[in-house]
Amino acid sequence: MLGKKLRLHELDKMIIILLGILCGVSILFIFSTQSSWHFGAQNFALKQGINYIIGFILLYFFRFLDLNQLRTLSWPFYFFTALSLVILAIAPESIAPNILGAKRWFSIPLLGSIQPSEFFRIAVILIVAKLIFEHKEKHLSQSIQGDFLLIGKILIVILIPSLLVYQQPDTGMVMLYLFAILAMLGMVKLHKAVVTIGILIPMLLVSTIVFLFLVKPELIYDDIIPKLKPHQQERIIGWLDPSGNSNESFQSSRSILAVGTGGLTGKGLEGGNVYVPEKHTDFIFASIAEEGGFLTGSVVILLFFLLIVRIIDIGIKSNDAYGTYICAGLALSLTIQIVQNIGMVEGMLPVKGIALPFLTYGGSSLFSNMILLGIVMSVRNTYGHQFFGSSKVS
Repeated sequence: MLGKKLRLHELDKMIIILLGILCGVSILFIFSTQSSWHFGAQNFALKQGINYIIGFILLYFFRFLDLNQLRTLSWPFYFFTALSLVILAIAPESIAPNILGAKRWFSIPLLGSIQPSEFFRIAVILIVAKLIFEHKEKHLSQSIQGDFLLIGKILIVILIPSLLVYQQPDTGMVMLYLFAILAMLGMVKLHKAVVTIGILIPMLLVSTIVFLFLVKPELIYDDIIPKLKPHQQERIIGWLDPSGNSNESFQSSRSILAVGTGGLTGKGLEGGNVYVPEKHTDFIFASIAEEGGFLTGSVVILLFFLLIVRIIDIGIKSNDAYGTYICAGLALSLTIQIVQNIGMVEGMLPVKGIALPFLTYGGSSLFSNMILLGIVMSVRNTYGHQFFGSSKVS
């Protein structure tokens, strides 16, 4: 009876089950990590459990918003989150502290740290999906001018807030915005010339950098890398030449050691003996691979795969293009975030301050992702109710 009143049957069972397992994995390995290393009196595992309770409440709330309501709220949510980025940039350190050279968080009494760039990702997905949806309704015929007009609209609303996030600095988050936008644009039949230009420019840029690195590496080290911010220089140099830059590659080297010594089945809970900075946050996968081994790490990756497949499936079945765009943006954004985090943990990609979704300790990343999954469930229930008012969903 209570379930019917709360409409729990409308929650997507597969997503809830996957989130439940990821919640358990997150709390378990955060607890194990804090038991192995001294973090003072802070109980990160307990705090993560509280974060998950709040996250499920947010998911439940946003699941009740239908797509029309989301379209209506997209602009207010965009302006609110964009304004928060502006305030963060000019706020004094008393409320926006500089942590390890980055100014990304508001420090709010009782609530803790809030990272506005995480919530702006929700705004990016909602507002770009809205712009694409409305543009395609007004411009039924395909044209180069129409496609460039759409891209121009997106740049106008995204460029300045993204630059603010980049200046924090948070290059990884800007990258997630970009891939979310690319995924949504990929769902639209853009003119072949626009697609060609969009593919050739980044390919040419990457090819040029790789060519210069192979032929004239001194040009990369002496002329290009010094133009980056200090923390970016350290991470790239440490990644390109870890043996010759032990200080810059310390975190990555320790992470690789932790993963490598985990073996097939791991060292067991609380058995991790390799010190890795931020092991309970962005490097939580190092703890999973060390203590749970290759098998546990593979299971975690499988859970992520199933979650992303479910999001894509919901987007494909949606009878509303707006919902399809949202699911596409979230699916690719999550995929890139997972690949980047695990890639940096295993030394295959440069280190970035980017969380592993649903596993890394912290509230902002978890809350934003739970809100997005609530929105995905809204997409699912929208197409589930389209036939004769039936509440049957698949």
